Amino acid sequence: RRQDILEEMVALRREFDPDLVLCPSRFDVHQDHQVIHDEARRAFKDRTLLGYELPWNCIDFSTALLVTLSEDALRNKQAAFACYRSQAFRPYGDGSAIEQLARLRGGQAGARYAEAYEVIRWVWKTG
Repeated sequence: RRQDILEEMVALRREFDPDLVLCPSRFDVHQDHQVIHDEARRAFKDRTLLGYELPWNCIDFSTALLVTLSEDALRNKQAAFACYRSQAFRPYGDGSAIEQLARLRGGQAGARYAEAYEVIRWVWKTG
């Protein structure tokens, strides 16, 4: 149903007109995430497109962009992830893995917490 997914993304592009879109990394081996990545590249090819890191699915990853996080932002991310009850039993489901990764990426960014993103496309609009 790739075409349906693409058409939904194109509709979202028209409705929201985003400058920045986040999608799974190209290195994510989960088959559903790969489809979302591929269709996001098609639907948002004229936008800044960043791939997010899911270490449990990524065999490789490009940390080309680091974004620092406040402690509140980290807690909000953990709370949002906790809403995915289907993932609660997994080793990363309790939120501690999210904090550990944020600390690691923060060390790379010279901050307490950060997130890493793969730069798929960077569109810089001037004027």
